Amino acid sequence: MAESHRAHATDRGPDVECGGALTLLARCTATQAEFGALVARVRECRACPGMEGRRRVLGEGNGPLRARAVLVGTGPGRHGAERTGIPFSGDRSGIALDALLRRVGLGRGDVFITNAVLCNPQDAHGRNREPRAAELANCRAHLRETLRLVDAPIVVALGRTAFTALAALQGGAAWRWEQVLGMPQPWRDGRLLAATYHPGPRVWNQPLRRQALEAQWDAVFRA
Repeated sequence: MAESHRAHATDRGPDVECGGALTLLARCTATQAEFGALVARVRECRACPGMEGRRRVLGEGNGPLRARAVLVGTGPGRHGAERTGIPFSGDRSGIALDALLRRVGLGRGDVFITNAVLCNPQDAHGRNREPRAAELANCRAHLRETLRLVDAPIVVALGRTAFTALAALQGGAAWRWEQVLGMPQPWRDGRLLAATYHPGPRVWNQPLRRQALEAQWDAVFRA
């Protein structure tokens, strides 16, 4: 990860386990309590009728509240997080993400991973589908609150859908997709915003697109 990213993370509060200076312990405890309340609200959410019965993927398995980066995907996969309760785990996209993290010297304990929608969108045949506009809108407050609570210097959109969801948090895109693809840009609350392709099979299994994705990760985290 870029040195400036590291410096920013170091300056922003206690360590991942909230074991920093005693003067910061109360703040960390309060943040954990707020996150727990958010998780409870998400589990009770019934805003999307088509998501009834699906797992709400937000909790300790997403990662630390003080992280090197926040990674935002599209939605939980039916073979992955819908089963495991952990974003990008148990499916091919998760295998690809783990490889990308290793490539830039990071692990899951270094990042907080979430999605633009917190339930698995499925079509009439039970296959993964893109989230509908209403579903993205219904999860927007959850995404906004998650970003407020997670202390990280950079937010990375994994794919166009995630980028669109993040842009909507401020009423529209301050940056175009092409401007943040592999290129961190100043965003909101003193953070950087970047984007990469989504690490799903359609990209990972195509050599040229996979090479482009790897180059994007190198640019974002190693520049």
